[in-house]
Amino acid sequence: MTRHRTPPPNPKRIWPGIAVAVALLVLALALWLKMRPSHDGGGAASSGAPPASTASGAANESRKSNVPSPATAAAIVRSRAALEKARAIGDPRQRALAFGGALQPWIERDLEAALAYVRGLPRGAEFSQGLKMILSAVGRRDVERALTLARELATTREDRAIYSELFDRMARENPAGAVGRLALVPPGEGRENAIRALVDAWARTDPAAALAWAQQLPDIAERTPALESVLRELAAKEPSRVIELAQKTLQGPALERTVFEALRTLAGSDPAEAAGLVGLLPRGEMQVMVAVDVARAFAAQNIDGAVAWVQTLPTGAVRQLALNNVLLVWGAKDLNAAGRYVATLPSGEMQDGAAAYFAGVWGATQPQAALNWAAALPAENTRAVAMTNIVSAWAQREPEAAVRWAVAQPARGLAPAALNGALSYWLLLDAPAVRAFVRSLPGDLQMQAAGAIAPGLAQQDPTTAMAWAETLSSSTARASAQAAVFARWHENAPAAAAAWLNASSLPPETKAKLLRR
Repeated sequence: MTRHRTPPPNPKRIWPGIAVAVALLVLALALWLKMRPSHDGGGAASSGAPPASTASGAANESRKSNVPSPATAAAIVRSRAALEKARAIGDPRQRALAFGGALQPWIERDLEAALAYVRGLPRGAEFSQGLKMILSAVGRRDVERALTLARELATTREDRAIYSELFDRMARENPAGAVGRLALVPPGEGRENAIRALVDAWARTDPAAALAWAQQLPDIAERTPALESVLRELAAKEPSRVIELAQKTLQGPALERTVFEALRTLAGSDPAEAAGLVGLLPRGEMQVMVAVDVARAFAAQNIDGAVAWVQTLPTGAVRQLALNNVLLVWGAKDLNAAGRYVATLPSGEMQDGAAAYFAGVWGATQPQAALNWAAALPAENTRAVAMTNIVSAWAQREPEAAVRWAVAQPARGLAPAALNGALSYWLLLDAPAVRAFVRSLPGDLQMQAAGAIAPGLAQQDPTTAMAWAETLSSSTARASAQAAVFARWHENAPAAAAAWLNASSLPPETKAKLLRR
């Protein structure tokens, strides 16, 4: 019987396979060594945490690390490549979207490898984004490990925001457990974020317990944010009680913010009571905002009471804006009565401000009646401001009618701003009609109107605007319009404006004037 001998292995086929296997093994070993947690802080900025905590976190990491298989090593290479490609994108928004889209699947597939990659990133936008994603994922599995990692790695204000997410999640599930884990958060901004999130969530389910816990905190740096958070939650249902508690337990900006929120809520349910408490806020933006809310709500219930209350406010912006908002509500009920009240105010800054505001309210719906009212105002300055605002409000609905009324007034009978404002609204709707109308005006009126609309015409079409300016009958109007058109054109497109001027048939002295201007 003939025996068939197995041919010896072909070295040319064996050695490439061995080479590939060795290469994959070397790659896996290199990746494992790169991902091993550093015990000397390499690849991450020092967090300032006690050495024992850092060592404990590093030990936890080491216990979870394993040498990756060739398939895992290849997956790591692909994930890293995708993330590095995302980091190279120039647009910050697109970069963040691509980076998050590449990191999330890796976190779900291999959390430890993703963590190792994020550890090695330079501090910046991608590190902060990646750290938040990593800690959020770790927190769903092992809260204490997430807090240990946060203590080590969350070293900036942006990074420490993660404590809000972690403690909000814990407090919704188990407030007492969340309180117990506060010891794992270092003092400072991160701890304040944790306390605020804890109390916010706790107060939604058991506000009495959250308030009692906040009140007994010995450290004012922790007690203040805790009390402010729980009182903000209570303000929606018990604003009067919150104001009382805030005055007893808070001070400074925290007191102001809490009273502000409670007063805005109280204004909706009991504006008369809220009106008496506006003075609790220091003069400034918060007081003005609350006064405006109270004024509208109070006037809707009791006009006389609201008007009397306004007079008790400090002079200045808070009183003026409160009065304006009372007039707004009053005007919706009785324009004539509100107008009579404005006319009886003492001459001065308060009347001027009220008349200017109310003129716009009235002029928007009944311009002729509003003009008759304004004409009877005793002070000339108040009259002029009121009529200008009426024409402006009228022009927003019927610009041509407002313009024609304005030009029909006797000389010096109306401030130039009234006509100019009305023309600007008409220009937006029908530029050819405005150009023709201004050409029909006489003398000084044409000069005023031409100068008012020329910049707007230049913004739309500077060449057409220049051609129109040359057709004006008044030489002063023509010069005014040309100067205004060229100035706007030169501001927007200096090269085009200069080229047009060089090629134009304007007299040399006119060209020189335009260039000087």
